[in-house]
Amino acid sequence: MTFTEILTDAANQIEGAQVVALAGIDGLGVETVVKDGGEYDTEAVEVEIAGLVSNVSRTAQALSSGNIKEFYVEAESQTYLVHLLDESYFLAIILGAQANLGRARFEARRASQKLKDNL
Repeated sequence: MTFTEILTDAANQIEGAQVVALAGIDGLGVETVVKDGGEYDTEAVEVEIAGLVSNVSRTAQALSSGNIKEFYVEAESQTYLVHLLDESYFLAIILGAQANLGRARFEARRASQKLKDNL
């Protein structure tokens, strides 16, 4: 499967998913799927989430927690789920307010394994 196919499949399995993106921790996007014709500045999303990954990783190291695997940020209108594939790449899923976070976490893990196999 291609990256686009993997991300599209994940987006279609998560009700309320708006964006599913594979990016490097440097903030450079590899592939992004925007669901239902939404309008997003995907480059800004990837860069900002990469900054979050860096900060959360630094915090986890300072607290001797080891490497982070996943985290999410819940705002009023969206939730950002970030799943790290390895030390270089992450999967980011932007969810609408009514989305199922548990389903998104499941699909993130499933998609991450497929993405790792293709990296």
